[in-house]
Amino acid sequence: MSRAGAILFILLPLQVFSASYGNELDQLIARIEARYGKMRGLAADFEQRYSRAGERERHERGRLFLQRPRRMRWEYEPRPGKLFIVNDREVWFYSPQDREATHADAAKVSDARFPFLFLLGQKNLRAEFREITFAQQDAGSQSGTRTLRLVPRRKDTGIRELYLEVTADGQIFRVKQIDDAGAVSEFTLTNVHENYNAPAESFEFKPPPGVNVRKQK
Repeated sequence: MSRAGAILFILLPLQVFSASYGNELDQLIARIEARYGKMRGLAADFEQRYSRAGERERHERGRLFLQRPRRMRWEYEPRPGKLFIVNDREVWFYSPQDREATHADAAKVSDARFPFLFLLGQKNLRAEFREITFAQQDAGSQSGTRTLRLVPRRKDTGIRELYLEVTADGQIFRVKQIDDAGAVSEFTLTNVHENYNAPAESFEFKPPPGVNVRKQK
């Protein structure tokens, strides 16, 4: 075999692998966009883990409701427990145990739960993320799943990397976020009800009498 033939023999499998990798990635991204692009709402049970260097890991669970456009409700156990509510205008965090509520402008808040807002109505992931690849250690916890690594285009999101664990048909059931400080927030979704329409009042909050309200700037 000539030298040129040997080089071609080596490069050809790499080219085939690269094309196969690209096709599989593109197809999975397309399935995610098709699934969530027209979805109006979603309800699911969630488990949340938060870890940061020098701090004890936190583990919480509860019920999540998403609604287009930009509405979220997180109900934490035990119920009635903490609430985290987001709508187009404002963000509320309420702790009944502390008899305290925090109120903020939705445009000024960065939170680990906010990446969930991009799921509904998302029709172009590549417009939001400058890099989308399969994770290096792509071993899903369930058979047939893949894990995507996404890097935001914008640098003011506070997010360094986002990982989505996805089924073959494009359903996202685990989200892991690493922020600019290296803190890790991981959410696992179960009992998912797609196109669930929660009542409009679910995304509004009025502090109960006697609750101290703090304004976050």
